[in-house]
Amino acid sequence: MALLSGSHSGQDWELAEAGHGTRVKVCGIVEPTEVDALAAHHVDFVGLWWGVPGGPHDLDRDRWRALAGPVAARGLTPVLVTFAKDAEQLRETLEGSPVRWVQLHGYPTPGTVRKVKAIGDIRVIKVLHVKGGECVEASLIGSYEKAGVDVFLFDVVTEDGRVGSTGQALDPAVVAPLLEKLTRPFLLAGGISDANRGDYESLAAHPLFLGVDVDTNARDAGGNISAERVSAITRAWKEPGGRADA
Repeated sequence: MALLSGSHSGQDWELAEAGHGTRVKVCGIVEPTEVDALAAHHVDFVGLWWGVPGGPHDLDRDRWRALAGPVAARGLTPVLVTFAKDAEQLRETLEGSPVRWVQLHGYPTPGTVRKVKAIGDIRVIKVLHVKGGECVEASLIGSYEKAGVDVFLFDVVTEDGRVGSTGQALDPAVVAPLLEKLTRPFLLAGGISDANRGDYESLAAHPLFLGVDVDTNARDAGGNISAERVSAITRAWKEPGGRADA
């Protein structure tokens, strides 16, 4: 049984390697018109939610599959963003799609990561949650790496426990000491914008820095993806001088 359609190019797999320029991921895409805006402004990863109960951008399986194809067709890399921990459910969702990147939110075990990697030719992004000045999974970083995590993503958990797309700013002082534990590249999320790149200068200079993940600050006042906001973010992060042509 064929699990995934299409094939990845070498350039696509390079997206998991630090040192090839800053990657920008925009999360929570739900419409083809939003994909067009991202393609026009040098975005690398597109986060498509499935299995995010109560999430404002959660898609059912049919809509998720219908959107994944156009994302890949525009030369962008679609990412399945999920809280689901059942590898068989994830396999069913991925089957027949061009998606080979899975972002695991919530608190799956290293064993879950291992099962997801066993689905096939999959790259796993594991979120590391920062709450109250601490990283919840700090003691598990080594175990996650052994299980096959390809990229880590630092994100903020609110005091009331909300995870993902909170818009709350990530504290670089909490992340910095954790980097010595990593041998895999990392992304930054949590209030990332074009205006606060300077706050993360030391993290962005780290050899394992891969890029940023944005949601809230890529949207306009109505909650829709804004081409203007996306352009500003890519200019600020892909090229410190403000150019978005990196």
